[in-house]
Order: sequence, then C-alpha cells, then structure tokens
Amino acid sequence: MIEPNYLTIDELLAKRLFRIPDYQRAYSWKKSQRDDLFKDIQKLRDSNDPERSHFLATIVLMKTSEREEAGPDEFVVYDIVDGQQRLTTLVILLKAITKQLRVMLISGV
Repeated sequence: MIEPNYLTIDELLAKRLFRIPDYQRAYSWKKSQRDDLFKDIQKLRDSNDPERSHFLATIVLMKTSEREEAGPDEFVVYDIVDGQQRLTTLVILLKAITKQLRVMLISGV
C-alpha cells in the first residue's frame, strides 16, 4: 500500500538506512543537474521567509523488514524505488558540508 508523506529532509533521513537495489541505474547526475539543485537550496537559504520550502519532487521508498544497528541506534532499511539521483546528491552535499565544518572547527575558523 502506498502511503504518501510530506517530509522535511531531516524527517526523511531520520532513522532510515537507504539501499539502492540492483535494478536501479548507477548515479548519473552531471554537474549541471547538481548545480540546479544547489541553486534551489541556496535560494531557500537566502530567503527571509522561515516558512518557505522547496519541493524536491517525489522520492519513492519501499520499507523492508530489515533493520541495521549502528552503535546505540537502529535504522530501518528502505529500498530506493525512485528519487535515487536526488537523494544521493543530497547525501553527497551533506557529507561535503560535514567535512567543511570539521576543517573549520579544527582550524578555529
């Protein structure tokens, strides 16, 4: 049964482990597609409206019965049916931000 949910990125990523099934194509977004997404995110950042949001389009996940533990946390495993390119790009962006923040903390900036 399909259950549509309208989630924030934070809600989407919380307690979920994403798996890309074998039938999915490999990551194929080019720089221009990533730049378009990043520009949309920058527009949100630059907006003075705290209620403003960005529609990322549909991401379709299939919940599995599998769970994975990582330290004290347990994650439900979801197969990505649609939206893999967007979701992967967001994870890449979040990882890049994390790395930059670490560099800034270490250097005292």
